[in-house]
Amino acid sequence: MSRRSVVVTGVGVVCSLGSTVDELWQGLIARRSGIVPVTRFDPDRFRSRLAGQVDDAVVTFEKGPFQFEVRRMSAFVRYALFAADRAVADSGLATATDQDGLGGQEPRARPPGGAVFLGVAMGGLPSIEAGVLKQEQQGVRKTSPFLIPSLIPNMAASVIALRHGMEAEQMTIAGACASGGQAVGHAVRAIRSGARTWAIAGGSEAVTTAITYSGFEAMRALSRGEDPDLTPRPFDRLRDGMIVGEAAAVFVLEDRAHAEARGAVIHGEVTGFAANSGCDDITGISTRHITRCMTGALADAGVEPDAVDCVFAQASGMIQGDAAELEAVRALTAGNRRKPVVTSIKGHTGYTFAANGPLNLACALMALHHQTVPPTLKLEQTDPSFTDVDIAREARGARIRHCLINAFGFGGINATLVVSRV
Repeated sequence: MSRRSVVVTGVGVVCSLGSTVDELWQGLIARRSGIVPVTRFDPDRFRSRLAGQVDDAVVTFEKGPFQFEVRRMSAFVRYALFAADRAVADSGLATATDQDGLGGQEPRARPPGGAVFLGVAMGGLPSIEAGVLKQEQQGVRKTSPFLIPSLIPNMAASVIALRHGMEAEQMTIAGACASGGQAVGHAVRAIRSGARTWAIAGGSEAVTTAITYSGFEAMRALSRGEDPDLTPRPFDRLRDGMIVGEAAAVFVLEDRAHAEARGAVIHGEVTGFAANSGCDDITGISTRHITRCMTGALADAGVEPDAVDCVFAQASGMIQGDAAELEAVRALTAGNRRKPVVTSIKGHTGYTFAANGPLNLACALMALHHQTVPPTLKLEQTDPSFTDVDIAREARGARIRHCLINAFGFGGINATLVVSRV
């Protein structure tokens, strides 16, 4: 029996560059930075005072189930639901919301068998911090009854499933910054196996809060740059760390035969996925192990390394992390005459934790559609040790058939996806 093909029929995003995948893409091509001074809290006591913040004014919802509760949820829940709603609308699939005729849509029959797979790393950390401060300042009786439901990591997947009337499994993956990539990969496996016909999958994160900055500054992981036009700067000789970003990217994945039978628009095919463990320390990434991960994803896709056209790197502007990842790309393509173009979107969006992999997947789908590699923003002086790697400094037209998408997390959690043009 041949393996089922898994395709993307719906895409929904929200990030510092906009609230649609087209706005995200136009921001990348126009070399626009979504990095701004922090407004979520007073950052004056921190060295890092920038963030890739979502404009909350655009995160709105049509009338529908759980609307009252959603408004009281942590931002990562709201962003995930916002992106999921748009992915479902883009796909043309009917859910319970559509079936009820809400949002101005005609009721339609709902296909069975849909599941939710969502990646979340730190979940409602801002709600935890706010809840503790309110308790200390105003007393325990002032704690909101929505505190716990709003912060638990599964609530993003749960609200998506509940609002859209999905009664199959919902799975939340908390694999640090690889969470969203793993969630998409597990959805792919579920559809391939025949356990599911379609799924909503992706990742969401919003942790622009003082405790996040305090913790990452203690690790010396955040950039000290004060100019949003200059930081973060992946692969640059003067890179000095990451900038916190907020985002959600969610997809509708389907068995290709199911998608074609209903006449769906197919944005691309997720042809490969691999995940593994291994790192040199609990917060670093290991060239050897992420090379294994990329190799495994390509083997799963049936794609040779010299057929990879573009690598959407994890690269965040971290000194050691960027170097380790490029060394892995070198190892992957050693001996190949044809080398892939490498790019990073972190200079545009900041580091979006669990949404890293899914946001890169959204960009890769647009790259396949437009046959263009987006630029690595703020790369002014390439690190001398990277000069043998083809890093996109400007938007570049190219023949793109297969893209690699990397996402790595603390604890040696590594995930790689392969997305291909249909």
